[in-house]
Amino acid sequence: MGAALSLFVLLSLSVFVIRIATVALRLTGLHESSARFQALSAFSGTGFTTSEAEAIVNYPVRRKIVSLLMIIGNMGLVTVFATLVASLVHTDGEVNAILLQLVWLVCGLILLWFLILNKTADRIMCSLIGTFLKSTTLLGKQNYQRQLQVGNKHSVCEHQVPIDWFDKNGNVISSKLPELDLTLLAIRSQGKILVNEDACQNNIKVGDSLILFGRESRHIGLSWSND
Repeated sequence: MGAALSLFVLLSLSVFVIRIATVALRLTGLHESSARFQALSAFSGTGFTTSEAEAIVNYPVRRKIVSLLMIIGNMGLVTVFATLVASLVHTDGEVNAILLQLVWLVCGLILLWFLILNKTADRIMCSLIGTFLKSTTLLGKQNYQRQLQVGNKHSVCEHQVPIDWFDKNGNVISSKLPELDLTLLAIRSQGKILVNEDACQNNIKVGDSLILFGRESRHIGLSWSND
């Protein structure tokens, strides 16, 4: 039972580490589903090459999180494998002992699988992790999503359009966009992306978000103005 319990603890810690990385990636502005997939991919070392991976590589903070996750993942998988081998060796080849270890291990995996799939337990765990990370790190301090980092001082970010940008008729106040000192690349409106000539001030509506390029300090300034 001791070996099976040790293996269960190691697997539980692995799940916990993946959850921490998922929440950390989400706090950097990555979508929930993308954060979960990229965290699991990095931890398992599968290394899926997708367009979403570019959002990790081009963002230094996310790159550090994923790099650390890869290291922990490799160490964890080796430890799990070593523990499994040791548990079988210590049974001295006795069938009953091997079956007992397997029964305890299967029961532990079923419990762990239930906790993983339980939405309530997952929500509570992620909420606690998120609260801890926000209080102890700089993660989650920005309310915009960084899409791409260009050098050390410039980036492409997506911002929700502030409600005070609009007049009583729902039109954007003409002075708002030029004051940003940021370049408008696209508008996300009702699930659609407007680019080129459509990405203009006249097409900005309440509830839209703007994809902007410029200095990091300007993004931070716009973020604070949205608080």
